[in-house]
Amino acid sequence: MPSHAGRSTINNREANQPEEDEALAEDIAQVIEVIDLTVPEPAAAARAPRRPREKRARRNLAIVPDRQLERHDYGNQVLKRGVLVEMEAVTALQQASFLLIQNIIITENGIVLRGLPLTRARNLRGQLPRLRNELIFMLEIDQDDHRPDEEQAAIEIPLINIKSVRNFLITNKDFPEHRFPNGIYKDTRDIEERGVLICRWKCRTIWSDAMKRCNGKPPIEFEVSRITYEEVSKERYRTPSSCLTNKWRGGIVRGGSFIPGQTSNSQMMVDVDDPKDQSDELPSEWIPRKPGQQYTFGDMFCGAGGTSCGAKTAGFRITVACDHAKGACNTYREEFRETELHEDDMYNFIMSRQASTDHIDVLHLSPPCQYWSPAHTTPGAGDEANIAILFACHELVKVFRPRIFTVEQTYGILHSRFEYYFNALIHGFTRYGYSVRWRVANLLQWGAASQRQRLIIFGSCPGEKLPPFPPATHSKYPNPDQGTKPYKTVRQILSKIPRDALLYDPLHSTRKLKELKNDRWNPDVPLARTITCGGGVGNYHYSGKRDFTLREYAVLQGFPVNYNFQQPEQKRQIGNAFPPLVVRRLYKHIRRWLDQQDRVYADGELSESEDSDSDNDDDMRGQMEEPDNDSEVEYLGGLVVDRNDSVQYLGGRYLYQQVSEPLTINDSEPDVMVIDAMSEDVHSPEICIDAVQAVGNDPFHPIQIK
Repeated sequence: MPSHAGRSTINNREANQPEEDEALAEDIAQVIEVIDLTVPEPAAAARAPRRPREKRARRNLAIVPDRQLERHDYGNQVLKRGVLVEMEAVTALQQASFLLIQNIIITENGIVLRGLPLTRARNLRGQLPRLRNELIFMLEIDQDDHRPDEEQAAIEIPLINIKSVRNFLITNKDFPEHRFPNGIYKDTRDIEERGVLICRWKCRTIWSDAMKRCNGKPPIEFEVSRITYEEVSKERYRTPSSCLTNKWRGGIVRGGSFIPGQTSNSQMMVDVDDPKDQSDELPSEWIPRKPGQQYTFGDMFCGAGGTSCGAKTAGFRITVACDHAKGACNTYREEFRETELHEDDMYNFIMSRQASTDHIDVLHLSPPCQYWSPAHTTPGAGDEANIAILFACHELVKVFRPRIFTVEQTYGILHSRFEYYFNALIHGFTRYGYSVRWRVANLLQWGAASQRQRLIIFGSCPGEKLPPFPPATHSKYPNPDQGTKPYKTVRQILSKIPRDALLYDPLHSTRKLKELKNDRWNPDVPLARTITCGGGVGNYHYSGKRDFTLREYAVLQGFPVNYNFQQPEQKRQIGNAFPPLVVRRLYKHIRRWLDQQDRVYADGELSESEDSDSDNDDDMRGQMEEPDNDSEVEYLGGLVVDRNDSVQYLGGRYLYQQVSEPLTINDSEPDVMVIDAMSEDVHSPEICIDAVQAVGNDPFHPIQIK
């Protein structure tokens, strides 16, 4: 197994970085890479020819029947499928020291065991609560290998590496159910050596292909997620997902919590104590969405409303927002008059909502990122406040209890020197049972017109399935068969501004701009540098004679051409924004995911025409657009799905890239003592908590973040 210890999550940056990043310290410059979401290789005709590389052989090939054993006696222990064994730790898999046996194979060098590796929760370096006998599956996944996770992620170990057989079970129930019984062990060491081991989580590390994984390239995506109902084979160890969701947030409303004239509290879909709710299947029938019904959306650290703008045009109801910047709130208030806007310190806002039971469907978080930015090379006056506010995200999730949350943040937080901050951020979500996945993306590939590399995090609440990331919609090497178009260009975006805007739009005035004498550049390409709060070092109009106007910066950032930015600090509002065009793509994807889970469709509006990603999608006001004439349309469950719009879970075109088969494992462990979860002792977690985290002597040594 390749070792990934001793390095950051991401490394080796792209060549076309903003000029301000070029002044970073060498150690940062050497450990950051932008992840290309365009997983398939570009078409051969669209790229320069190169020598074909040898394709790496797949892992874990099929076993010849006569070389496989059903069981094997090893000392006084019986080895067979579904038995967990303790083994020598595998450093490359976060010190994984357990193997769930899948196959016993006879080889020329003796008997080997093939199975799935597991590690203790404490070895995830803080991303999960450090509960003593809780295990996590460690799965290394290649996107070009379309087999189920349990087939491709298995490892093989020789028989001599086995230490002992352990009692083990897999469950999707909340801790502390089925944990080891209290009061029958001598000490904590005895608990670790003899106690029942429980798995409730899996950690997936994803590469675009096997070659990159074997050559030590960094992964493109990470996931820490709960074991699902389908992945638990024994009935006594599983509970319906709807019960978990209802226990956390009080249930869900199919099709969205906002229904005109009705309160969300009266529309909950399930009752955790309802004896009829004993299955975990999606609703069998599609139902029409009620008139005006929408998924509710909260925008925290909302700024001038870039995220809200994109989410609104994607079909969400923006119900609540919060920010403390005066200029940004002035703009937000002008653009989103129906939204409950709080111009307040975030901690004051959280305290004011502590007693609220008004939960929302989707929550977005964009905490201040200046401290984590690669461009932040000297201490600033607001560093401590920016560090502290990062952890307000956990409290916001606790207050609103969303079904899905998203986070947008600078990729600099993934650097090894910020490891404990990032892991603490993930821990704040997983402690409440949220499944989380994250990746770094160049937003050009989701429709932005300028370079912008950001960390994107998706999370789903207990019982809610974790949505995959949407595939790329734009590419340097466009391929219609793969659903990708050319990157948006500066000329294409600036053409949205009416020619007479100079006469009436104060944000498009050139009179106060300083005259420049720079080289002219070709505008038929994306903007090569990131738009920042000050506009961005090296950014100027392609004529070379002036800077961009504020309106030009705004449309390049993805805002509508008539977005009403208010004073003060208009340029800062633009630079701080999450590009609305990208947000629209992400949230159309999430809205469709929720529709799929809830089995709802818009009655009488079966065309879903606003979702066709036509070349006119820069109009962010939400006008209904007809699908392109050459769009390929498919009917499914009452929906008309535009196959050119990259709907993985409906159209299925990219299903193999993002979603693997469920991890179905037969946890046929030896008999174990299962204590009733209602026992008072069992609910006392003190003896389970491992207060000492296994870390190296140097707290800042580079490591892999998973």
